[in-house]
Amino acid sequence: MNIGIIASHTPTHMNKYFASGNLAKALNAKLFNVGVKEADVDHLIVIGMRGLENYSRLDKKRFKSIAVIFSDTMFCIKHKWCNDYVIENNIPVYAMPDLHDYLRCPYIPAYQTISYPGMVIKKPSDRIVICHSPGIKGPFNWKGTNQIREVVNELSKKYNIEYKALENLPNDKCIEEKSTAHIFIDQIVRNNRFVDQGRFGGEITYNGALGKSGIEGACLNCCVITSFICPNTEPYFPPPPVIDADYHTFKDVLEKTIVDTEYRNSKAKYQKEWVDKYCSPEFVTMNVTRHIS
Repeated sequence: MNIGIIASHTPTHMNKYFASGNLAKALNAKLFNVGVKEADVDHLIVIGMRGLENYSRLDKKRFKSIAVIFSDTMFCIKHKWCNDYVIENNIPVYAMPDLHDYLRCPYIPAYQTISYPGMVIKKPSDRIVICHSPGIKGPFNWKGTNQIREVVNELSKKYNIEYKALENLPNDKCIEEKSTAHIFIDQIVRNNRFVDQGRFGGEITYNGALGKSGIEGACLNCCVITSFICPNTEPYFPPPPVIDADYHTFKDVLEKTIVDTEYRNSKAKYQKEWVDKYCSPEFVTMNVTRHIS
């Protein structure tokens, strides 16, 4: 299949916006930056709002098929025209399952492809390493980072913990640090009144997700904790087996995960098996090309 991908960012950002570089590699597809005027391909996959804007200016007749992948919550909320456009033009949609509450169009659930073949993963045996990626630079608390830090500091008085906040690091260094962690905390936003919701313009409350960072953690054999109630993803794939925790339950959930080694290891093993299967290049390739006959 001669497939092209229009990403919402420059192709050099291989791990942003539905990991467009990884997807292009898995599909053996051409990867275009937004702003492309022509795309010499038969089938087109558009990632994100900016990619959809770009597609709307292209000659639609030249493509045998078109599909859209939505992966960014903020754009889905702030740019409602995306929903209207795909509905009016009958465009197949794939979306991260956590966008369920923000999309008005039918969609097929999809996670991005990720793998680290040949990577040696070593966890320290003398302490429990906990990692968290705050995400946006600046005085934001949209993942509950401040509360995560407070709880970890409190528990560090009882347990031998090393906490790593992965900020301002290149992706390869971030992956290296994350591979040493026993526990990865994606976010705790649900029921957290301290979380900064300003990025959504005050229109809607964000209730959490399993993001790319959490998927990376599971792939690196971390035990992943995140605020996330997954909608039904059947019959496409089972929901990811991450440990759910909101603001009120987070301390107890984290403490159990620190103390109970068997629980932590079994959860990490199950999560990695899920990611290895359902975020594999083979599965994601099959999943996001369902519209191509």
